[in-house]
Amino acid sequence: MRPGAFLLCPLLALGCARADRIEIAPPALRFVGVGKGAPVHAAPYERNGRPIPDPPCTWSSSDEKVVRVAGRANDATVTSVGPGSASVRCTIGSAVGELPVLVRVVAHLSVRPERAELKVTDPPAPLLLEVDAVDDQGAPVSGRPPLVTCQDEAVCRGDGRGQVWPVGPGQTTARLEIEGAAATIPVRVVEGRGADSRPRAVKGNPMEELERKVRERERAAEAGKR
Repeated sequence: MRPGAFLLCPLLALGCARADRIEIAPPALRFVGVGKGAPVHAAPYERNGRPIPDPPCTWSSSDEKVVRVAGRANDATVTSVGPGSASVRCTIGSAVGELPVLVRVVAHLSVRPERAELKVTDPPAPLLLEVDAVDDQGAPVSGRPPLVTCQDEAVCRGDGRGQVWPVGPGQTTARLEIEGAAATIPVRVVEGRGADSRPRAVKGNPMEELERKVRERERAAEAGKR
């Protein structure tokens, strides 16, 4: 060893520091659905417990069919890809920090009522559908209202709060979706307004009728000038 070399590390502590353990925050992640992302941060420590900023992590995933990770230095973003479990790793030299990740997807929807019966009223009143969702392991999934759409929007329309709104008399199908899982129910809408409040059917050409009345007023004005 070159004389005095033993003094080099104490003088240049950062250059000689080695990561002994790595902590990742948060300590675990759980996703419901694919394409979900969350930030993570890795903190490396020396054996004596002192934090070290360098060198940065090399990020990796144990199964990229479940989760992917993309990062710069000690910060990264974890993104769900498919159902299952995997580990996100930060590697610095021989030290490795691991973050367990669980990904679940909504697999099945149950809808009540099984058939929607609505009336057209003034003001319009929606029907709130009750939806039970379970994931690929059969566990219930809560806090995710379904997106509702109607095949024929002249009969009904849906929204993102699990409601279906009557538009006009007829029959159609409503589709409910949560995280890619879907269910359909038949919808029947009847007229619930009185005759006076219903919109009247348009007969003939309204523009021709308007133009005729304008011409009559113009002729009457000309006659009054004579």
